[in-house]
Amino acid sequence: MAEFFEAPCLTQEERKKLAEEVEKRIADRIKAGLLTQREIREIEEMRLKPLPDIQDVQDVYENHLFRAEKKNREEQGPQNS
Repeated sequence: MAEFFEAPCLTQEERKKLAEEVEKRIADRIKAGLLTQREIREIEEMRLKPLPDIQDVQDVYENHLFRAEKKNREEQGPQNS
């Protein structure tokens, strides 16, 4: 089976181990009758969509995460040094 995922954060050894585990689970599901060869081909042909990068949606998170902190600063008013 060709390499079917990218995981640059893992070492080559970790990627190999993960791929072997995935292949083993697929083989187990075939033996159990839970997957057919047709379903496996369909999965192989699927195009995966990347997850949005945090940089692309940063404003959404900033407003949510820092709303309470901003409110507290506004309530305290200007601070003297």
